[in-house]
Amino acid sequence: MTGRERQKQRTRQLLVDAYNELVRGGQSPSVAQVAEAAEVSVATAYRYFPNPESLRADAAVAATATAPDFEAVLADAGDDPVVRIEALVRAIATWQLNDEPVWRGVLRATLERWFAQYDGGGVRGAEVPIPVRSNARAEVVRLALRPLESELSPAEFRRLVNTVMLTCGVEALIATRDAAALNPDEARETMVAAARTLVLAARKN
Repeated sequence: MTGRERQKQRTRQLLVDAYNELVRGGQSPSVAQVAEAAEVSVATAYRYFPNPESLRADAAVAATATAPDFEAVLADAGDDPVVRIEALVRAIATWQLNDEPVWRGVLRATLERWFAQYDGGGVRGAEVPIPVRSNARAEVVRLALRPLESELSPAEFRRLVNTVMLTCGVEALIATRDAAALNPDEARETMVAAARTLVLAARKN
């Protein structure tokens, strides 16, 4: 990487960091407000981020880069799939609840990406839409449940992975915090309990 490229990367990161700090303070900042907070010229900020949506999209990517080491979490949990899924969901919930405003911004960015591509059910501007979310959550849940893979049929295992995914992540955060009006500790333990219930039910069947 050249010196110019490193400078561009630093400037972009300054803007993303400033955006996140403003969001944590309860704001929904414009590009100009982010530029001021980052002590970057407005013209420079707009070269990197022509609108708030593009800034939120980059901030969403940056948020995922702060993830805990989930493989280490699962290694510490051992081989019991119930213990493993409890440890994983608790780690995800703690990570996201500790930075809730940023994760609400991540959800906003993914919804904006979805609406940018879909219009009345049709794909706008591309034959194959750009994924609005990665498959990282599915992969780590599958890893947590791997000890159950030999006990269940492929269809049963796939269904379990998909249902357990509903108990963690930003969507679960919104459901527990907003719809259920739980405090962060209650929200986290509710997510853990839901995941545990699904795994225990799968083992009984």
